[in-house]
Amino acid sequence: MRQQQSIQQQSVQQQSMRQQSIQQQSMRQQSVQQQSVQQQSIQQQSMRQQYFQHTVNDTPIEAVQQQRDLGFVIAENLKHDKPTEKTSETNVLKVYRLVPELPLRHGIRPDEDEEPPKVKLECLATYVLHDCVASMVSVKLNPRHDSLFLAFKDARLSVVEYDHHMHDLKTTSLHYFETQDLKGGYHFNHALPLVRVDPDTRCAAMLIYSRKIVVLPFRRDLATDTVDYNNPLHRGPIMQSYVIDPKEFDTPSIDNILDIQFLHGYYDPTLMVLYEPIKTFPGRVAVRQDTCAIAALSLNLRQRLNPVIWHLSGLPHDCASLLPVPKPIGGVLLFAHNSLTYLTQSVPPYGISLNAMADKNTNFPLRKQEGVTISLDNCRAAFLAEDRLVVSLKGGELYVVTLGADSMRAVRSFHFDKAASSVLTCCVSVCEDQYLFLGSRLGNSLLLRYQQEAIGNDVLGVEPGAAGQRQRTLQQPPSKRKKMDTLGDWIASDVDAIEDVDILEVYGPEDTATVQLSSYTFEVMDSLLNIGPCGDMGVGEPAFLSEEYDCSVDPCVEILTTSGHGKNGALSVLQRAIKPQVLTTFELPGVHKMWTVYGSSSSEGGRRKAVDPATTDHSYLILAREASPLILHTQEEISELEDSGFDTSQPTIFATNIGNYRYIVQVRQFGVKLLDGSEELQDVEGLSESPLVCATVADPHLVVLAEDGTVAVLTLHSRPYPRLVVTKSSTAKRLQLQTLSAYCDVSGLFTTLFPDDGVQHQKIVKTEAELKKELDDEDEMLYGNTATSVFDPPTSYQVEQQKPKNKWWQKFQKEHRPTYWVAGIRANGVLEIYSLPEMRLCFAVKDFPYAHRVLVDSSQGPPAVDFAYPEDEDDNSKCMPTVHELLLVGMGHRKLRPVLFARIGEDVVIYEAFQFSDNLDVMQLKLRFRKVESHRMLLRLPKGTHTYNNQIGLVDRQNYFTAFSNVSVYNGVFISGPAPHWVLLTVRGEFRFHPMSLDGGVKCFAPFRNVNCQNGFLYFNDKVRTKR
Repeated sequence: MRQQQSIQQQSVQQQSMRQQSIQQQSMRQQSVQQQSVQQQSIQQQSMRQQYFQHTVNDTPIEAVQQQRDLGFVIAENLKHDKPTEKTSETNVLKVYRLVPELPLRHGIRPDEDEEPPKVKLECLATYVLHDCVASMVSVKLNPRHDSLFLAFKDARLSVVEYDHHMHDLKTTSLHYFETQDLKGGYHFNHALPLVRVDPDTRCAAMLIYSRKIVVLPFRRDLATDTVDYNNPLHRGPIMQSYVIDPKEFDTPSIDNILDIQFLHGYYDPTLMVLYEPIKTFPGRVAVRQDTCAIAALSLNLRQRLNPVIWHLSGLPHDCASLLPVPKPIGGVLLFAHNSLTYLTQSVPPYGISLNAMADKNTNFPLRKQEGVTISLDNCRAAFLAEDRLVVSLKGGELYVVTLGADSMRAVRSFHFDKAASSVLTCCVSVCEDQYLFLGSRLGNSLLLRYQQEAIGNDVLGVEPGAAGQRQRTLQQPPSKRKKMDTLGDWIASDVDAIEDVDILEVYGPEDTATVQLSSYTFEVMDSLLNIGPCGDMGVGEPAFLSEEYDCSVDPCVEILTTSGHGKNGALSVLQRAIKPQVLTTFELPGVHKMWTVYGSSSSEGGRRKAVDPATTDHSYLILAREASPLILHTQEEISELEDSGFDTSQPTIFATNIGNYRYIVQVRQFGVKLLDGSEELQDVEGLSESPLVCATVADPHLVVLAEDGTVAVLTLHSRPYPRLVVTKSSTAKRLQLQTLSAYCDVSGLFTTLFPDDGVQHQKIVKTEAELKKELDDEDEMLYGNTATSVFDPPTSYQVEQQKPKNKWWQKFQKEHRPTYWVAGIRANGVLEIYSLPEMRLCFAVKDFPYAHRVLVDSSQGPPAVDFAYPEDEDDNSKCMPTVHELLLVGMGHRKLRPVLFARIGEDVVIYEAFQFSDNLDVMQLKLRFRKVESHRMLLRLPKGTHTYNNQIGLVDRQNYFTAFSNVSVYNGVFISGPAPHWVLLTVRGEFRFHPMSLDGGVKCFAPFRNVNCQNGFLYFNDKVRTKR
């Protein structure tokens, strides 16, 4: 019994131990599973973070090089020979053009041989996209303008083009490839899509998920250049796309694609694919190396057949990218981290090692490149010519690589020349054959101008003196060539050992063609500021702040951040508000307007000295008050002017200079005075029965508006003596305008002439002699020439392909004749633009107070002056917001960008003019206006503080808009009011809106210059204090 009990106890103990062990194992498994789940979640989070950083930080500024014959290129009214750059900054697309820094000329001779000038970048348009751009490329699908292919993660493609009706981007095609069968079961994809376009514009290819290729064929039979995409029956330029799965190929099986590129010179579109079927990494090179391969796919777009015409395996494992070589050489360059290889279908590959690592990590045959020790990982390259390319390394060094091609046009040597050291680039683009754009996400992007200089008599590919001797020998006629009838000449095993030139014609030499070595010099033309990526930030007070702003309600702070990387690292100080340096402050109550004018200039030898606003001090300060104006003389100290020709008995409406700053006009309620300094020259009265309420000037025209809506135009005549002449116009007295603004246009956009869409190429008529010469050239190509060997270096094609220099910069030197216009607004909400001085209507927009996105001319029908509106106001016009003020001014480079400012109710609306001439009458202006929607200026006060702006139908005669020039080298418009702002159009062509809220509201503003205040300004705040 005891034995049985002990046995039972042992069995029970064993069972309990087994159960405990099972529980422990289950708990261990659960803990292991939990740990694995946690690790997976952590890995997923880290991968998401890495992907987020990759998409935010590693999304490059894609610079697409300009295309010739652009026409209306993306986002700009461009002519055919104006170069542009398209750059993408994450989800912001910007279009730049090259603007030369040249003086204006009245006449330009087309035969002038000038070198490319110094240029700068000017931003023409900015578009905000809905996602970050992963890849971008331009293609010409329309005769008038280009199209942009924008790829977004994971596998989305958008095709956009410029809409010249709306001055905006228009989506022409959308493609979505994010289905489950295309993803292949993957929930996350780290590879960004790549878009490539065939050089002959036959199709485009898009790499998705690093495994599949999408082909988008182009339709080449478009009859017209205008495509109606709203019509569902209309066929667009892109045909139905299809997907290629290279992994399903029998031989070879293509997987893990690294890069794709289209090759030059093939009858069918040929796509070169760089892939790595079995991956490896540097730590496993001892076991597995040379894992990369390439394959060329010939795309049959009609039958959708994609045969592999040639492939090569056993390439180094560190291969990164491909670069197609343009014609006439052809082929492709394979960039690896430690080597550079030239590949083509007809000849064996030629590769060189660039450092010691290439000799140990690969069995691929490479030749040692003497004198070069570099690494090509993360490099960017672009071709400067058919046999020269520029390579930007990861450290910012710029190398010019010359390709040495043999007589069969196959590369057999490389020459590296270190040209310069630049920023850390993420893209390289060549523009107009003389300029190089380096886009960077770690520093400032640069625009460089490169020039070629020959290096003595050095040539690439032959021994010194041998090339010239062989060339002279081969150019001799056969009768004069020496023959060596020796046995050694006939049984030579090496072609180089053949001395008989006739036999050499049969076999050909193995040496490369003579290539003149050249060095390149790079000069920085312009740069685009970049403050990313930001490492750390801090907020603090500014270093210099005037004492008057110590009690400001709005805190004045600055942001300090670390930006850039490596040698491009820097400290950046960011500020949004303008903080002026106050020189002096004094109180003057009752002032609501002010103007600064130039006085009479000294005369030299009986001739008046011209006034230069950039270097001349202001002479008078005119302050408008309710009762009478205050005239101040501005010298070293500001003092009141007592005895002068200015009228101080009536309220002053407007004052400015006229006649190229030589004279002064003072507009009062019941007249206009013309003065030379403080001396009165003329007093014009009786312009209207009602008092004058508004005036504007476009030198030499002065336009005044009366309270009853009548308009009078006065023109300055300087001979035989200076005087103002009232222009008689039958339409000026019945315009019934509420407010107006005159404008002098020097951009050429304000014109009734139809624009020239480009250079009209004359039809080439060939003579019989030219046709016979072409036939002789064809026979010579087929049968050869007895005086020339077929193995001679191919020098003829270099002469044939020399393109005439495109002197695009000469159009910027053309000086447009100034034209004069005035814009006004009616009570029924119609914006009208008239020509001066005849006051002929050329542009009209209905319902302007509603602030439409694009202002379209509605004054159709000849003649335009007969355009009229009904006299009776309907309910809609009574409920419209009131337009209190207009300002039409030229901004930007040489004031070539017309901008329209309008104060509608309590809001400010800004429009920019662009060229448009479709279906317009002869007498209409060939332009439209597009609203600038990026200012986000809040100019109104909180509700309940004021009510005068909310009254519909009442126009306040306050001048909020003041155009200024040369205020601390800046030009732009200052907006007064409760929330003052500075509106600048920078030299880069971009709008900048900066508030100045340190001192509260501003009642009036005027630019000012004297001995104590160089290129400054004056303003009255709401506390009735004048500051300068």
